[in-house]
Parts: sequence; structure tokens; C-alpha cells
Amino acid sequence: MKYDTIIAVDPDVDGSGVAMLDMAFKVVNTFRYRLPVLAKFLEDLKGRNVVVVVEASYLVTANWHLEKGDSQRKAAAKGRNVGRNHEIGRQIVEFCRYYGIPYEEKIPLKKVWHGRDGKITKTELEFLCKGSGIGYQFEGNDQEQRDAALLAIDRSGIPMIMLPPQKK
Repeated sequence: MKYDTIIAVDPDVDGSGVAMLDMAFKVVNTFRYRLPVLAKFLEDLKGRNVVVVVEASYLVTANWHLEKGDSQRKAAAKGRNVGRNHEIGRQIVEFCRYYGIPYEEKIPLKKVWHGRDGKITKTELEFLCKGSGIGYQFEGNDQEQRDAALLAIDRSGIPMIMLPPQKK
């Protein structure tokens, strides 16, 4: 189905990254919302021709974040934090169900970028948007917002084309 707007969410306890991709104008805007504000944002989408794409890392069975030498305490803390973020994602899906908003749960995209842990950098996202003909309005330089924007662009079906840096 074609949607007027694609909303993508990268769930996080400290504030989820949210991207809105307007398909008519091919413009993506990003925000960071804590869960109560995000719930209200979703409620306001009722009746609109939108789809919400939630990064659902909880669907990945082997989602380990351990590093060699992590103590039991550090491993437990990482597991707790990952679990908390997973629950935020599940709650976002539950809000979509409750409000009758179409949604999709998407496993995380491959991390093939030049940022820390293979995440996309601000510069890479800018080049991707320019190359793909997508206007962009990024609120700050936040990883969750960049991840959400990438998720929205991926869902849109717009060909992803990296514009190389321009020589001066």
C-alpha cells in the first residue's frame, strides 16, 4: 500500500528517534521524543494515510552487546538497557494497534556505515538524502534520529544513492 507519510521510530528509553518522510514532497524531518510525547504524536496520526515503521531489534534472537572482558555486572547492565529499549519498541507497537495506525516491525538494518559500530554519520545521511533527491530537516545530530531517517528512507522504496563529497 502507498502511504502519504512514513513515520519511522528507533526506540530508546532516553528518547526515541522519530523520522517523518513526506512522500509527496520527498522531505524527511527528524525529532526525538520520550514515550509520553511519542504516544500523543501517534494519537494525532489517527485517520491519516501513514505507516509507522518501528525498529524491532527484539525480533533478532542473537542480539548480544557483550565485549571481551565485560564483567558480570557490566554484562547485566547492558542486558537490562537493551531489554528496556526493546520494551519501548513493543509499547510503540501497542500504541499503534490501539490507535488503529498501520505499523510494521522491522529488524535493524545492517550497520555498513563509517560511524561508531557501523552506524550512519550525519555527513553520510546528508549525502544519502541529496543523492536520493530527499530534502531533509534534522533536529540536531542525534544517532537515534539518523537511524530513524535511514529506516524511513529504506521503507519508502526511493532508490538510495550516495552523493559523493563535492570537490572545492
